[in-house]
Amino acid sequence: MGVEIEGTIDLNKFHKLASQDIAKLIAGAAVDGAVIFNNSGKPVTFHVYNYSDLVNWVPAQKTLIASGAYGTVAASGVFFKIHPNNNKGEEFLVAPGKAYVYAGPGRLEAAA
Repeated sequence: MGVEIEGTIDLNKFHKLASQDIAKLIAGAAVDGAVIFNNSGKPVTFHVYNYSDLVNWVPAQKTLIASGAYGTVAASGVFFKIHPNNNKGEEFLVAPGKAYVYAGPGRLEAAA
């Protein structure tokens, strides 16, 4: 459960890659990973939980993503629960094989 920063990329280029070839963004990631572009203006540690995890004590993964960069998140299930900076009140869901843009609490959009 290491900390990782995967790549810096322009938001427009991120949208283009996500819509044309998500595999390029997920390259080297765990099977069933999703990609998050952090457009919030500050670094965020995304705590990733399995969809079926009701207690959320131990994340399946933690990923630190700098603002203007993207990283992969992975867990098990048809969706993953994401807690930005381990804040359950800001929880959102992502699906494997998809790309998202995180712009801050309550501001998540699919990139493709």
